[in-house]
Amino acid sequence: MEFIILFVALLGLMQFFYKRICLKIQVHSKFKPEGLFIYGHRGIPSLMPENTIASFQKAIELGVDGIELDVQITKDKILIVHHDPHIERLTGKQIQISSLNYEELKDIDARGKNFQNLNFQYIPTLEEVLKSLPEDIIINIEIKSQQIFSEGMEVPTVALIEKFNLVERIVVSSFNPLVLRKIKKLSKEIMIAQLLDKDEPYSSFYWSYVSRPTLIHLNIDQINKTMLNKIKKSGVPIFAYTVNSLDQFKKAKSLKLNGIFTDNPQLFNDM
Repeated sequence: MEFIILFVALLGLMQFFYKRICLKIQVHSKFKPEGLFIYGHRGIPSLMPENTIASFQKAIELGVDGIELDVQITKDKILIVHHDPHIERLTGKQIQISSLNYEELKDIDARGKNFQNLNFQYIPTLEEVLKSLPEDIIINIEIKSQQIFSEGMEVPTVALIEKFNLVERIVVSSFNPLVLRKIKKLSKEIMIAQLLDKDEPYSSFYWSYVSRPTLIHLNIDQINKTMLNKIKKSGVPIFAYTVNSLDQFKKAKSLKLNGIFTDNPQLFNDM
């Protein structure tokens, strides 16, 4: 009984300090436009192969506010932009990216089954993508950690962000709170976002006491008012993924969220 009382008291104390920590973090002014901030989720996979430079460019042409992309690391420690830890969806073979050097990935066709009518697309490096994006776009880099302890993506990610002077318009997100904690130790200025989903490990709001995020990213289908009120008390902006229907869009607006991630921003042009 004494342990339970102590545990509850400790959570309350953590929440008290967490709220004050988060409220001191400056959120980029682009996150406060009229209406919802809209990210192109992996670019615009409804029209172009996901996580390719062509997909990001097309999403920007269609007027998104930001680009979301996923990062994996190769055997020779090159950061590449790809969602899965393996290349099964592209090749039919479940070969882990961490077992391949980047030279072995360069010739893999990233078009996928739905875009065979397009020219060959390759898996880009994070550096190539950061070079290709315009200066006024917000970029969300999701680190796809496969384990609780680091695969080594944090240091090179921060190095590239600083190399291209992108600190003010980059968000680094992850389901893994320890990854986010390390990013924050490497650079206090970089905005970080804790991803939450009931089907993912470490997916409790209480993990944010570890990561201390600037932003929270939630599954649109799992958001309820109890969860929302708890997070809003912390003062942290809330974004929802992946909003791909009008009903989901209306839900995000009715809950007064700060922004969304979508595969098809064209659905919401007139709303």
